[in-house]
Amino acid sequence: MYPRSFRKTFLAAAALFFAACAGPGDVEVGPYTVSVIEKDVYHIQDCNSSNPAGEVFDAQGNKTHFNNCSDIYLLVGEKEALLIDLSNPVKWADNAAESLRSLVAERTAGKPLTITFTHNHGDHTGMLPAYAGDTAVHFALPQTDFARLADRFPEAQRSFFREGQVFDLGGMEVEAIAVPGHTDGSMVFYLRGHNLLFTGDAVGSGHGVWIFNEDGFNNYVSAVPHLIAWLEDSAHGVDLDKLQIYGGHYWQKDWLTLPKGREIGMEYLREMKELLDQMESGTAAREPSGLDHPVLDSYFRNGNAIVVWNAAQAEQFRNRYAEKFVCRDQDVVFRQIDEHTWEGNGHLVFNESVYLLEGDDRALLIDTGTNMRKLDKIVASLTDKPVTVALTHVHGDHAGSVGLFPEVWINPADTVMFSDRNPYGGEIRFLSDGEVIDLGERQIEVLFTPGHTLGSTTFFDKERHYGFSGDAFGSTNLLLFFGTFKTLISTTTRTADYMQKNGIVKLYPGHYHGDNPETLQRVLDERTMSRELLSGKRKGTRDEQATNGFNSYLYDHGVYIRYKDPEALK
Repeated sequence: MYPRSFRKTFLAAAALFFAACAGPGDVEVGPYTVSVIEKDVYHIQDCNSSNPAGEVFDAQGNKTHFNNCSDIYLLVGEKEALLIDLSNPVKWADNAAESLRSLVAERTAGKPLTITFTHNHGDHTGMLPAYAGDTAVHFALPQTDFARLADRFPEAQRSFFREGQVFDLGGMEVEAIAVPGHTDGSMVFYLRGHNLLFTGDAVGSGHGVWIFNEDGFNNYVSAVPHLIAWLEDSAHGVDLDKLQIYGGHYWQKDWLTLPKGREIGMEYLREMKELLDQMESGTAAREPSGLDHPVLDSYFRNGNAIVVWNAAQAEQFRNRYAEKFVCRDQDVVFRQIDEHTWEGNGHLVFNESVYLLEGDDRALLIDTGTNMRKLDKIVASLTDKPVTVALTHVHGDHAGSVGLFPEVWINPADTVMFSDRNPYGGEIRFLSDGEVIDLGERQIEVLFTPGHTLGSTTFFDKERHYGFSGDAFGSTNLLLFFGTFKTLISTTTRTADYMQKNGIVKLYPGHYHGDNPETLQRVLDERTMSRELLSGKRKGTRDEQATNGFNSYLYDHGVYIRYKDPEALK
């Protein structure tokens, strides 16, 4: 990658040349330039020869022109047409709305038109007014980004969708894939059988993917592996060597080192995944962005891949986990607690967590997440010991991948939640309260800790002074599904006594966020809150909007206890 100063000098000449020359076959319609990607697939940019896309610099490197041109893609099938995104709000031309409608109408030839979006940012929804009054148009909206903005679209003309939505245009099918990060609901669209992927800003167009906060980055580190895995899945029929990615700001390719005539492809996505791993481990190359933005102060780079984010937030995110980053796939991120212990976080249910403990003879996997499709393979890459699987409780976000293993150990009290005798397929075996699981020079003691569920269980490693508690104490949000406050008082008393007697410093919870281990003080605080509620010293707060019957809650000491009134007060 050339230094920024060199790039500006180079573009002083180059950008003027490109501005003066439209590509072969390009057509200008008002403020828009239309290119043909292939038959019935069109690329529309909000630029023309009088206002070219991108940046122009003078000989001294000063920017003399800028049009942050945004891209629209039009796909025309035999029966219907799909328009992806609606560019910037074009205010520099009086005929923008009329021009956009006419060029789309000419190419769709009367076919029904659906408009969808990669994400909800104004430079991709800007020309919505051009179609807001057209009752013949249907708006298909990504659920996460647009649910709260439904009123912008006529009720009779809108529908919402999530990942997996397929637009059948007649001889042309387009599938939606979720790639959150740039926004919470960013979607990309794959044209089946054509090796074309339309991504908006989800993976960047050259100048990088803009990430605005820690939640966005946390989404993105899982979203990119998810997209790669989707593309590599043979069931989707993608020719990886021929994949072409069209982003949301095509002009930004000036920062990419690509063969002539080549679009972004799989190599770029793999470089992006490597970059995210480097950012996680603190080894990514970084430089000031020079952008006039309060958050986006740094470029993180790996080959052509760039993430634009905030250096302080990136460091804070990396340091939030004391545990060292080890590996990641599309479903789970693994970090290492100590030489023989690992923690894995999924991303489907608020960082649902799994734990791998290794002894000299065997390993113990505690919980299996929601849908960690390669969990067995990842575990095998971390330990070569035979693996025993045990659950803190049988809720789906902790037992979802049990089927990858031949047997599972559970607290028998949780079988009351089974709709049939064996929902897992493999053998179910029962834990005993107080038993010791011998892994070979490593002893794990089992303590039944009911409250969240009747069969909630905590696993203790006394030698290392920590335990693994699932949702028994809530990960800062304890849900009393089946327990009462009397049960919780008994559980917290017994657990606190055990922790004090054996010097247990912390409990790794069922939804570990790096900074929320359960402590002895947390267990004691929950006992105090429970006792005060039953004695009348403390009152709960009603919450009629809550789900699963949790109509009341207590909040204190940084923890919620959500419960069902009056059942939990008996």
